[in-house]
Amino acid sequence: MAKVRDAFCSFCGTAHVGRGYPRTCPNPACGTTIWANPIPVVVALVPVTHEGRRGLLVVRRGIDPMRGRLALAGGFLEDHETWQEGAAREVCEETGVIIEPSTLEAFHYVSTEPNPNRVLLFSIAAPVTGPLPPHVPNAETAERGVIFGSDGLEREFGFPLHLEMARRYLAREGLTGPHDYRTV
Repeated sequence: MAKVRDAFCSFCGTAHVGRGYPRTCPNPACGTTIWANPIPVVVALVPVTHEGRRGLLVVRRGIDPMRGRLALAGGFLEDHETWQEGAAREVCEETGVIIEPSTLEAFHYVSTEPNPNRVLLFSIAAPVTGPLPPHVPNAETAERGVIFGSDGLEREFGFPLHLEMARRYLAREGLTGPHDYRTV
């Protein structure tokens, strides 16, 4: 049996009728209405200096979708977080690098296709210098690395929007040429 999101009322457990939104519980004693609200995703671009070169921190995904491909650190915003706190948490969870939420600056936001209610909030962290803490691969992140330019990234990145934002940032900073990916 296929799973259907919001098939049952989350307040009383009565089965919903139909699949559109908003959905109102058919139980007259409940009558709770739910909506398909936007799903915010926070993504952080983290500038780093590695072996005297400036670049961007990236991860190699350990999970689907896009397992084995490069991506920027990011994930779903939790309901108790600001977008800055969520982005900093995701960077730490995926890379082991701690960034201060207050240093994050908004960079770009966009709705995705085919799910326009998935809203990606891209931000830029303050540059990280000095040695990075050791990286411990986990279920989400197989490895951590740095890219130094945008040439050839289309063969490496899993998500087109992550690729677009990485290219936009690298161009803005004058970091051109081959990506020269390095594991860190």
